[in-house]
Amino acid sequence: MFGCVGRLLAVAVVLASVVPVLGQAQCPDGSPAPCRSAAVAAPALTSVAVLYFDNASPDSTDDYLAEGLTEAIIAQLGQVGRISVKSRSAVRRFRGANVPDPPVIGRTLGVAYIVTGSVQRADRALRVTIELAHATTGMRVWGDQFIGVDDSLFALQDDIARRVAEGVAGRLLPAERRAVAAVRLTRNPDAYEHFLRGNYGLAQRTSTGLARATAEYRQAAALDSGFVSTLARVGLAYALRLDWSWDASGAPPADSLLDRGMAAADEALRRDPSNSDGWLARGYLLQFRHPRTWDGVIAALARAVSLDPRNAEAWHQLGDAATVMGDDSTAVTAWRRALAIDPGRPITLRAYAQMVVPAEAASLLDSALAVDPGFLLARLSRADARLAQGDTSAARRDLEASRCEGCAADMWPSWTAWHALTLGSLGDTVAARIEADSVLGRLRLAGGLSWRVGVPLAFHYLQLGDSATALDLLERIAPRGVKLWSLFTGDLSAAFYPVASSPRFRQIVSDATPPWLPPEAEVFDLPTSATMRTRWVGSYTGLYGRVRIYARHDSLIVALEGRELGRLLYQGGSTFVASFDHGIRIVFGAGGVPVEGFSASRRKRVLMYRRVE
Repeated sequence: MFGCVGRLLAVAVVLASVVPVLGQAQCPDGSPAPCRSAAVAAPALTSVAVLYFDNASPDSTDDYLAEGLTEAIIAQLGQVGRISVKSRSAVRRFRGANVPDPPVIGRTLGVAYIVTGSVQRADRALRVTIELAHATTGMRVWGDQFIGVDDSLFALQDDIARRVAEGVAGRLLPAERRAVAAVRLTRNPDAYEHFLRGNYGLAQRTSTGLARATAEYRQAAALDSGFVSTLARVGLAYALRLDWSWDASGAPPADSLLDRGMAAADEALRRDPSNSDGWLARGYLLQFRHPRTWDGVIAALARAVSLDPRNAEAWHQLGDAATVMGDDSTAVTAWRRALAIDPGRPITLRAYAQMVVPAEAASLLDSALAVDPGFLLARLSRADARLAQGDTSAARRDLEASRCEGCAADMWPSWTAWHALTLGSLGDTVAARIEADSVLGRLRLAGGLSWRVGVPLAFHYLQLGDSATALDLLERIAPRGVKLWSLFTGDLSAAFYPVASSPRFRQIVSDATPPWLPPEAEVFDLPTSATMRTRWVGSYTGLYGRVRIYARHDSLIVALEGRELGRLLYQGGSTFVASFDHGIRIVFGAGGVPVEGFSASRRKRVLMYRRVE
């Protein structure tokens, strides 16, 4: 959603002339953007998509059971090496009343088989109906009903996963039969059911869903003290609640959320120091424990992915943290790892879209919305991307579809503030003012504000020339730390220029600046000897498009996508700088190793480019 502001300026980039270019973004079917609806190659003979099972119970609250059982079977099938199973995000789009015919799904996902099913509960009895079909024809391979009771859910999962695996790959070897058996997170069926309920609430990414998830995870932990993953996910749920700052007034949540989250994560790691989700929760929560320094954040998240390289959520959070710190190469690498594990993750596709040019961003956001049409954050981001491309009519359609009319009351302020900002960028200043003023009217007259509410509102009033209101809002944002500093000095910095010289604004920036940030290095003219021209003149390719370096008189000039950024300057060591608007700089790393630890406009950027000619 930052695109309408962030596209006002170039993003600082590190160029290393012989470092391999970072790969392009992936679509849900694993193909590079722009995304396509059909796979080019024939699907693997043992490829399968397990569509989300229907809840056939009279009680809609049993949705969690159908979803949890589906995801468990997807995970179990993924343990058989010769079976290629689509991730849960890839199949998430094919659920509900308007699911297309199997051949359409098969072509879209590139699979040979499709599994469908339903789950029905009556008192304690469970009835699971499963069907395996050829994707190309829709012809049924086999179907069966599996009957059990609540406390036999583990056995049902194992039986279903084994039958599906045999239907896809034939007779299983003994090792494969063991692999397809469920990994027992707990032997307590009641604890496992609460765990599934918690996962369902966590996946909703709403304030009420996260509160419900926290309660369910705690009940699971109470039923089985050895169920460490439940405690870790309690910490993760609190971290998400803190990050999104959901409160009807826009104020940050109470410190007690942080205390309870840290206690749960620490207890999980005390019981099992190798628990990846525990380190994920701890790294996420440390952002709020140490907002000014982010001490330990990157180290904890790196530990999480090293302990479980298949933890897509941990890779995603590592990417988010790295980009806030300004290390875009690590961010992109982490997001790509998350997408390799789970190619259709909407939240990761949306994050990655912020790193690429608008045309590619639109394709990534198309993919995210194909997976989850109700993902309003991606829809608002796509409105920004389309606006940056000049497609105002399409941007307006996305903006209309991303209104927060059905949002929970505690999500409404931040969402509507960003919506108003994009609405103003489209030129609808009157409607934007009405929305922004309505948010402002709901906020408390005093006290702290989340940056998710304060920053977009400040941007809006700066667009209107109302610097006084904008500064009032910025002064209320708490805490002032790494997150706020990254907004002041990163892609959005151009929006703050109307108040950049204000003593009030300079004090806010000073309060937010991390103490570990090195002072800016002085830059010098780069000697334009024949050796230096030979070394640097040429074209480079990377995430932000094509960079061209060429000689003009006694200088080396840098242009990004045809737009001149200025002269190539020298900063010492292996760092080169090209001046750009408002002091933003584009930084080059000499040699074959990415440059680390440098500072450019008080903003560390590590992005790798490679020479193409």
